[in-house]
Amino acid sequence: MNFKSGFVSLVGRPNVGKSTLINHLVGEKVAIVSAKAQTTRTLIRGVVTLPEKAQLVFVDTPGIHKPRYLLSKQIVDQAMHVLGETDWSLFVVDATQAPGKGDAFVAQALGERAKRTFLLLNKIDRVPKRERSRYLAEYQALGDFADTLMISAKHNQGLEGLLDALLPHLPEGEMLYPEDEYTDQTTATIAAELIREQVFRLTGEEIPHASSVYIEQFHTREDGLTSIAAVIVVERDTQKRIVIGKNGQKIKEIGVAARESLQHFLGDGVYLDLFVKVIPKWRNERQRLLQLGYSNAFEAQG
Repeated sequence: MNFKSGFVSLVGRPNVGKSTLINHLVGEKVAIVSAKAQTTRTLIRGVVTLPEKAQLVFVDTPGIHKPRYLLSKQIVDQAMHVLGETDWSLFVVDATQAPGKGDAFVAQALGERAKRTFLLLNKIDRVPKRERSRYLAEYQALGDFADTLMISAKHNQGLEGLLDALLPHLPEGEMLYPEDEYTDQTTATIAAELIREQVFRLTGEEIPHASSVYIEQFHTREDGLTSIAAVIVVERDTQKRIVIGKNGQKIKEIGVAARESLQHFLGDGVYLDLFVKVIPKWRNERQRLLQLGYSNAFEAQG
């Protein structure tokens, strides 16, 4: 068999498990995961190399939702744009519930590309076997999909079959990335995302979507520790007080959890300094978004 390579986009509404899926497909944590919706904000590429067979570049897209801010508008536009840029798509849906307006919107956006799309009913582990066909026909009626698979991204169920099903459809081609690469993100970018993941996990509903993280310093010290200085951005002073917490307890909690995650990722000791900065209305200001590292959210518009 000649070597194959191609790009495969993961699309769907928020919180259906796309980021969990790409992490398990790649075998490394390339996308942060949260129970809160709209965690993913940029396109994340994860590379799966099957020696002497194929290389698949999976592109995790932000969940498609009704935007309220410039940031969310741009990331939804970006997710829509990427549909026409990849060889195949995976339309990920939540098998525990009936299709909603968001699912119908994604299917409509796919249009004729549904024929180059696999419909993936995710979270199948949470659906009793006798009920697994309950919503199947409703999801399949949304488009003329190439195939339908039932998976559990969280429990790595059905993913090997997914790769086997994709392989025959990939175009022949050279490797797109070096064999030992599994993402195109920089180490500093992943570090910022791992810190943001803990902000999402450890703060209430108000904070996560109004927050961002950027890295100010990232270097190896003489004692071998990786030294990271990161800034958590929020929009209001009240949010800053929440992130810091009484006597600094909340930011300490975030720091401890983030350091543990970073050490696991880097495979070495980490010295982490966290700061909190207020930038009013940063989600609605293009220049602020560019400064905070969301430049690729504007790529589709040039």
